[in-house]
Amino acid sequence: MRDDFDYDEDLDYSFDDEEEDDDFGMTFEEDLYLMIREKLRDTIQEFKGEHPSLKKLETHVSSFKVNAKNTDDSKFYPLAAKLLLEHIKPLTQDSEEILEIYENMQTDIGRFKNQRAHGHEGEFYLTA
Repeated sequence: MRDDFDYDEDLDYSFDDEEEDDDFGMTFEEDLYLMIREKLRDTIQEFKGEHPSLKKLETHVSSFKVNAKNTDDSKFYPLAAKLLLEHIKPLTQDSEEILEIYENMQTDIGRFKNQRAHGHEGEFYLTA
């Protein structure tokens, strides 16, 4: 007796990234960068009351700007994420919490090179 749904025959495992990008109006790189920023913002908001060092991180992150004119999304957003990480790196010496956030962001940033990689999900660096 045959099941009504055969995983090998009935599922299409192909993913057309360009088609998905058109549906939402953003590239994978932009979506990933915005997710990283959102997770960082949400983590700061959630824990800055308990960890005063995160108030300094919040100020530092809010002053972060990227100026990379004439750069397409596939290069701009990975560059922006890397520069953001470098921007907060000096603060990792101030607290263990910022160091943990920094290390967890590195995991997400690694997804720019390997889109199928699983990003960081954790208690102190919130999931989006």
